[in-house]
Amino acid sequence: MPDFSDRIGTRDNLAMENLAAFHHVALTVSDLERSAAWYADVLGMVERFREDSPERKAVIFNFPGGGSSVGLVQHHATQPGFDPTVVGLDHYGFTVSSPEAMQQWSDHLAAKGIQHSGAIDVPPGQILNFKDPDGIALCLFWDRPRA
Repeated sequence: MPDFSDRIGTRDNLAMENLAAFHHVALTVSDLERSAAWYADVLGMVERFREDSPERKAVIFNFPGGGSSVGLVQHHATQPGFDPTVVGLDHYGFTVSSPEAMQQWSDHLAAKGIQHSGAIDVPPGQILNFKDPDGIALCLFWDRPRA
């Protein structure tokens, strides 16, 4: 009998593979050029490509080493501002590798004039909260090594 321990659920009686990884997130912004400049300058994101259509325009970024993507999308229809209490995105978190890296990012954000919470100790590690130009809640997170 085959071992499906790495699989969940079924679809038409066929075992499905588990999801492999996080691929991308797309964030709606009010001013694409302002936000694209901010994500590149502040977070060091690398622009991969741009899209433009009658409904929207977008800039797609990767982390400097590749990996997951962040898309910034400006819809041509008017939208209200970001509100983390409305059903949908609460915040988007980025991983840092150590408490020292967290401190470096804290210093970097402060030097860029970006208000933030500072590193806060939480049971699984540390979190630092801040917002992008549209008020979208972002955070940096360091995971404490598991014992």
